[in-house]
Amino acid sequence: MTTTISILNIGFSILSSAILLIAYVFFLKNVNKTWYAVGSCASLLICLSALQLWHLEYFLRGVDVLQAQGYRFWLFLAPPMFFFFSRATLLPDAPAHPILLLHFLPLLLNFLPHYEIAIVLIFIVGMGYSFWLSNLIYGLRAQRKRFVIEMFFFTLFSITALFVMVLGLSVPYTDHAYFYVFYTNSIGLSFALIVAALIVFPDLLAELAEVAKLSYSASTLKDVDIQASVDKLDQLMKQAKLYQNENLSLATVADAMGLTPHQLSELVNRQFGVNFSRYIREQRVAAAKIILTNEPKSSVLSIGLEAGFGTQSNFYAAFKEITGMSPGAFRKSISK
Repeated sequence: MTTTISILNIGFSILSSAILLIAYVFFLKNVNKTWYAVGSCASLLICLSALQLWHLEYFLRGVDVLQAQGYRFWLFLAPPMFFFFSRATLLPDAPAHPILLLHFLPLLLNFLPHYEIAIVLIFIVGMGYSFWLSNLIYGLRAQRKRFVIEMFFFTLFSITALFVMVLGLSVPYTDHAYFYVFYTNSIGLSFALIVAALIVFPDLLAELAEVAKLSYSASTLKDVDIQASVDKLDQLMKQAKLYQNENLSLATVADAMGLTPHQLSELVNRQFGVNFSRYIREQRVAAAKIILTNEPKSSVLSIGLEAGFGTQSNFYAAFKEITGMSPGAFRKSISK
């Protein structure tokens, strides 16, 4: 039974790797897609998939893959790639420097004569990267109200990572079979958490990067009249009703306000505690609520289109996200 579950998790991990890479490159919006970011993402996913394929060797043929240099190569490459991908995602403006290549030094552990000692050392390195990421996320604590449910996924992921670290440190003292079973299924669980988080919160990576930029970068609003800009934005939304344009973009609104896109993004984040796309959705939903109240005979679809949503599904999703109920349920509640 354990073997069957592990093999299924291996298949799930490899399939998820392919889907996540395609989604990252072609479908996720507003995330860093430089060669550095895409390369580190692809490399991390390849590392995890390769490890799972080696685990399959153990479950199908009983091979003790910890003794194989090929397996240990991917095991030792995974922590640095985790660091590079996290850095590219959360700190996209951080400069690339040749000294960063020192993060690949753990690969030299593969040549230690006592491989079990090398494995303990690489898991200590991995623990260091995990603490680095946790500290980076902790630095965003002022914005934690924006990530209440998202932090649930991050907490589960952190617990899983901590469990794997402890497991790796115990390799010299335990049967390798336990390591293969728990490590294989921990990788599968991690993929499940990542996929679930991105399905529920497709803008999660972009918003985390945006908040990290606000927290760790110099402000772009030093020479901007904040109150005047907020008033101008309010005028564009309430009087000009720019939100009705379904193709409205950050650059378009920034140009209308005489700001750069970075300045408008920071202004919305700091003043309203949300990113620009969420702010526009809130404006559209607020307008839709007024129309639902004043025009009880209008169809939900026509109201969504009038408020600036391109499709009915987008309207329903945004309305439920912001109000906690569907447009129809909201209309029934006000009619009572």
